[in-house]
Amino acid sequence: MRAVLLPVAAAVMMSATAAMADNKSDCQKGVAMIKAELKKKHPAPVLLTLRKALSDAETEVIEEDWSECMDHIKTARAARSK
Repeated sequence: MRAVLLPVAAAVMMSATAAMADNKSDCQKGVAMIKAELKKKHPAPVLLTLRKALSDAETEVIEEDWSECMDHIKTARAARSK
């Protein structure tokens, strides 16, 4: 039984680590995307949403909370497409 549990536990931990690395990379790319969008001309409400999303995403980068960072990136993408 132990011989089965150890490899299964290791596989689960490695897949979670890989997912976190993807979110980290995606978050960093998203922050760069928001910064690029802020340099473009957008209506005032969109700029306000982008600034807030950038601020919140950068906070999550500091806290290393990648899933919440991705939530803010999604908010920025939605605002950008309006």
